[in-house]
Amino acid sequence: MDGSLMLNLLALGVSVTALATSIAMSRGQLRLAHNSNVLPIIIDMFKETRSPDFLRSVEYIRTELGPQHPHHDGYRNLPPEPREHIRRVGQFYDDVGKLVAHGVVDEHLVLGSYSVNVQRMWEALSPYIYNERARHGTLTMTYFEDLAARAKQTPGPAIHSALDLRRLPPA
Repeated sequence: MDGSLMLNLLALGVSVTALATSIAMSRGQLRLAHNSNVLPIIIDMFKETRSPDFLRSVEYIRTELGPQHPHHDGYRNLPPEPREHIRRVGQFYDDVGKLVAHGVVDEHLVLGSYSVNVQRMWEALSPYIYNERARHGTLTMTYFEDLAARAKQTPGPAIHSALDLRRLPPA
C-alpha cells in the first residue's frame, strides 16, 4: 500500500468518526429540545390534577354522580353541576390520552402518575360516555378510553417496579 492510499483511508476514518459523533450529538440535542418543549405540558398536567376544582370534581364523580344521576341519557342532559364535573375530568383525561397516543408525552410517566385514578374515573364515567356516544353518534372521549385501557394493561405499580423506585417506610 502506498502512502497516498493510507492517508486517504485515515482521512475517511476520521470523517466517518466525525459524522457518527455529529449524529449522536444531534440526537441528544433533539431529545433535550423535545424534553424542554414537553416539560411545561407535564407541569401543567400535574398542577391541574392538584387544583381544588379538579379534586372536587373527582370526589363528586366518585361519591355522588352515580347515586344521584342515572347514566341512561349520557351527560349532556344532566344538570349543570354534574355535567361540569364530568367534562372537567373526562376532557382532561381525554386530552392527556391524546398526548400519550400521539407520543408527545411518555406513556409510563402518565400512567405511573395517574393509572389508578384514570381507571376509577373511566369506570364511573364510561356508562355516561357510552350513552352519550350512542345518542349523538360520536366518539366523544375516545382518547380517555384508550388511556384507561392502557392503564389497565400497564398498571402504575408495574411501572413503579420497573423503575426500581425505592421505599423508605417509617422507622
